[in-house]
Amino acid sequence: MNLSEISAYYKDSETDVFGYVGRIEKSGYDRVCDAIEARGTKRKKSILFLCTGGGNPNTGYRIARAFTHHYGSENFTVAIPAECKSAGTLVCIGASRLIMFDKGELGPLDVQFQKKDEIFQQTSGLDILRGMTYLKSDALATFNQYLLDINSSSGLSTKVASELAGDLVRGIYEPMYAQIDPVRLGEMNAALQIAHEYGTRLNDKSKNLKPDALGKLINNYPAHGFVIDRAEARTLFERVERNDHPAMLEMRDFVVNAMWRGGRQNDPYVLDLVAFIEAIAPKESPDAQPETAGAIQPEAAHSNTAEPQGAGGQPPSGDGEEQPLS
Repeated sequence: MNLSEISAYYKDSETDVFGYVGRIEKSGYDRVCDAIEARGTKRKKSILFLCTGGGNPNTGYRIARAFTHHYGSENFTVAIPAECKSAGTLVCIGASRLIMFDKGELGPLDVQFQKKDEIFQQTSGLDILRGMTYLKSDALATFNQYLLDINSSSGLSTKVASELAGDLVRGIYEPMYAQIDPVRLGEMNAALQIAHEYGTRLNDKSKNLKPDALGKLINNYPAHGFVIDRAEARTLFERVERNDHPAMLEMRDFVVNAMWRGGRQNDPYVLDLVAFIEAIAPKESPDAQPETAGAIQPEAAHSNTAEPQGAGGQPPSGDGEEQPLS
């Protein structure tokens, strides 16, 4: 499809289309709001092409709410062309339907904290909580085994055997528990509760989560990077679609190749994709074929004449805040 045909497709379907790549953080939310407001006369529906490794759940909630405020929950769709993790998954809960392309993937709603004494390394908030559960289970099993062994081999009373078993277990596990910061543990538990509360509020409007899906997204996956592909997503969400319309595939390729892989995986970058296409469409050759591959060329994103602007007409900057949550 050429640019004019792509533009006509979204105009005919009464759809505004936005791209968001990078971390979910406050500066990204501000750019989303600016981009929506800059539309002036808004169309009936909206699609957000979202690529992110995660970010702040407070901001993820605000982004979803911004779209539902302007377009309504029933008219808000999230398209997932590549990675859309954690806080990005939270945004998806606010959408009435998801469009997942072949390489699209969601992630669990766990929480990422910066590792102690590390600048760039992070750990999942579930790691310590799962570690606590494991230690509790393992300590109980160890105590029972010591109690049986001591009682059966020595002939000591159950009371004495239990005291000896308890001393042995304390000697093993007390140093491990001593390394756990209760304040940090409380922070992680609270952060997971935040994800649950935000997810509940968003789903009350979108009604796109299946029963018990929110709890699964928060607690049932073993790692932050766990891949939730389209088939898995359909076990969690009511409406997950595949859309291979050429206009959708052109947008997907542009968002992934020019925005996401173009070096915007950290700093949030927001683009009104329909406005961008309309801006560069007149530059298309009048002799262009009606069917062309890659009508939205990645190079256009870096040209002097058609450079995508951040929300509000400003080039995106790298002033995003450091956030402990993903």
